[in-house]
Amino acid sequence: MHWFSEFNNFTAYISDIVWGGWTIFLLCGVGLLLTLKTRFIQVTRFCTSWKLLFGAAFKKERSDKEGDISPFQALTTALSATIGNGNVAGVATAIAIGGPGAAFWMWAVSLFGMATKYAEAVLGVKYRYQAEDGTMLAGPMVYINRGLGMRRLGIFFAIAALFGGLGAGNMTQSNSIALVLFSDFDIPKWISGIVLAFVLWLVIIGGIRRIGRVAETLVPSMALIYIVSCLVILYTNLSGIPAAFALIIDSAFSDTAATGGFAGATVARAMAYGFRRGTVSSEAGIGTAAIAHGAARTSDPHSQGLIGMMGVFIDTMVVSSMTALVLVTTGAWSSGLISTEMTAMAFKSVLPFGGVIIIIVSALFGFTTMVGWAYYCEQSLRHIGGIKFSIPFRWIYCGLAGLGAMFQVKPLWDWADIFIGLMVFANLIALIALRNEVKTISQP
Repeated sequence: MHWFSEFNNFTAYISDIVWGGWTIFLLCGVGLLLTLKTRFIQVTRFCTSWKLLFGAAFKKERSDKEGDISPFQALTTALSATIGNGNVAGVATAIAIGGPGAAFWMWAVSLFGMATKYAEAVLGVKYRYQAEDGTMLAGPMVYINRGLGMRRLGIFFAIAALFGGLGAGNMTQSNSIALVLFSDFDIPKWISGIVLAFVLWLVIIGGIRRIGRVAETLVPSMALIYIVSCLVILYTNLSGIPAAFALIIDSAFSDTAATGGFAGATVARAMAYGFRRGTVSSEAGIGTAAIAHGAARTSDPHSQGLIGMMGVFIDTMVVSSMTALVLVTTGAWSSGLISTEMTAMAFKSVLPFGGVIIIIVSALFGFTTMVGWAYYCEQSLRHIGGIKFSIPFRWIYCGLAGLGAMFQVKPLWDWADIFIGLMVFANLIALIALRNEVKTISQP
């Protein structure tokens, strides 16, 4: 199987090129551009965004408005795909390789990412349209086509989203869940695969309205479980929090020396891994949020954009930051471990059932990611071929989730990264071209 090994090496090589420094530079650059165009909307309208968010969460929405789900359900649907194992394993990996300073650069890129996410949600609502079945169709593929008149580029984005989602949002997630359940509870992977496929089918077969209801309940609940667990750990290590912040900031601007099992890291490495983690975790610039927010029952792109940009704050500035602080205050960051193992070590060092909490949270995070990406993939397919493929696709998506749980799908991570990188390329073209429309809407 020498050819297969060479093929895997080739896909990994292409993935590194697609997600090289130039990609992160472009994402940061577009975020800065949109920040300037919207006059730092993530700062000047931050309090307004919180008010809209809480209002959307507790206010009963009128069902006669155009759209499929409430503005809050649109946010939680978007968060279902972004709050995932990247917040647990991805942050730990970034710190294990780039040092504590990676957390600082993760915060920095996310600040500009909020403006990017605002723009995506705004354009998602502005250019959406009603499909043949009465539901909304939105996303970068739509505003690329209707806003720029670039139909082929829109189809290019949709194809990349479809295949990227089947990999990163579906099969790799089910594989990770099944692997954890097998290693910790000896549950056979085929059983996990069948159960995952069935539960996933129960959710997505009902379309976006059922996905919205499930996301509205599950996403806040799982995030709360994780955040409360992190707060308990931080309270236990309360005296170490100031030192943790000092170490993160100091490591962001100076090389981190080797200590314990940590091999040491340069500022450049901390910056690179922090930028990448902040971008991939929040999906700001990838464009997927526009698909979810475009389904919201609203006639105001501006207000939905303000709600949408809070997704970056919740995902990165809250959930990912909790992980980073837990890892630094407990000392797990220098253990030499990586990914979920590092986070599990930090939890176990304080909480009696810390390992079980990580397993449960990882499974929930992975499952909600699968649910969110099911909608993104289906909408992409509908843009390419119409609504006739919707029901067959939902069955196929669930079947692939079951297969992903049972078989090793490591090459899919690289393939998924490649396709998601292509999504970024197409989406950034639209964001740059439509920046003045975003500017106009942002200043009502």
